[in-house]
Amino acid sequence: MKKKNSYAIKIVIFILYLVLIYFGFYRKDFIRIDKYERLVSFPGKTKVECPTQKKETGVLLVIGQSNSANYAEKIYATEFPDKVFNYFDGRCYVASSPLLGASGIYGEFITPLADKLIKDGIYENVIIISAGIGGTPISRWKSGGDLNNILLDSLKGPEASYRVTDIIWHQGEADFLLGTSADEYFRSFHSLVDSLGSSIANAKIFISISTKCGSDPTWHVNNPVARGQKALIDSKQIFLGADTDVLLERQDRRVEDDCHLSQSGQEKTARDYANSIGKARSNLR
Repeated sequence: MKKKNSYAIKIVIFILYLVLIYFGFYRKDFIRIDKYERLVSFPGKTKVECPTQKKETGVLLVIGQSNSANYAEKIYATEFPDKVFNYFDGRCYVASSPLLGASGIYGEFITPLADKLIKDGIYENVIIISAGIGGTPISRWKSGGDLNNILLDSLKGPEASYRVTDIIWHQGEADFLLGTSADEYFRSFHSLVDSLGSSIANAKIFISISTKCGSDPTWHVNNPVARGQKALIDSKQIFLGADTDVLLERQDRRVEDDCHLSQSGQEKTARDYANSIGKARSNLR
């Protein structure tokens, strides 16, 4: 009963929040979301001067759907406020959940991932460009898709100041539900990569195997979208970041939906991505 009441309260709060946003009853420094569902303002953010990128600076471009964005259980603040930053709309902020630029208003795994890259000595500082949007199929991200156009526009600012070193692509659950074929997924992803052109020159791409969301009885580990994702991995430019279909157990997802990441899921996913980035980067040295 307590769990049901708690869940009902969360739903009511979220509905009230949407009503406030819709009618514009918010302070300028409060929560603001644009028409693409991107979080553009959130209270408590600490604005800082954007650092100069050096050889030891990692610039992470994070793209995908909800598990790449701000829908996870645990709210994080970086352990390194002078080293890990969230870049959005020409400004830098100390990295903390929820990250500006992505959808959602809860937690994420990118901040602890960046912290681990610092701890492991992969980078001395990290700049996060978070751009994931919940519930989006790959068709919206490939060349010609509405989110592809928004992504290209959003990269014009940081492109002048920063060179993307690593791309995190965490997506696939929507395409499993839509029945996207392996070939279609493969082609669409390369369309996205090709569209980014010089914006990602020399960047390594770390993708997920992520197609499971909820308790769909038709889901199986070797589904077409998962096969398409695995076919993308060449271990030269495109690497496996995290196979969350296999990695995550029931307790690693939020009890409300059996889809989004719980704290343990955030920690596991951040760890696997960090280890993959570290391994790929160490091979370059």
